[in-house]
Amino acid sequence: MAKGLIKLQEDLHNTILKLRSIEAIVGRPQFERLWDDSSPEQQAALMINIQNADKENVIIWERDHPSLELGEKSLTCLKRIACRLGLVNYSRKGKLELIRDIQEKENYGPQ
Repeated sequence: MAKGLIKLQEDLHNTILKLRSIEAIVGRPQFERLWDDSSPEQQAALMINIQNADKENVIIWERDHPSLELGEKSLTCLKRIACRLGLVNYSRKGKLELIRDIQEKENYGPQ
């Protein structure tokens, strides 16, 4: 095989691996919440990073997202998140209970 073709195949393979890693990140419940809480500008910036298969900047986008702090959200907002995550009896819970349950669900996924 030509040397240029081998390089092309390697680059394509590496890009696919990066995109698979990004797909795993994007599939997390916490990521979905951050996407919903994002402005169109934040979403557009993320899309550029995904299109460029820039996993590091996708991780940074998630890690540094301004709405990551659940403690700053209202009880109503926390209940909306809990409902979307499928938490049981969320409407009866207080803020601290909801924060704990949301964090558990986002960190460990479906039980």
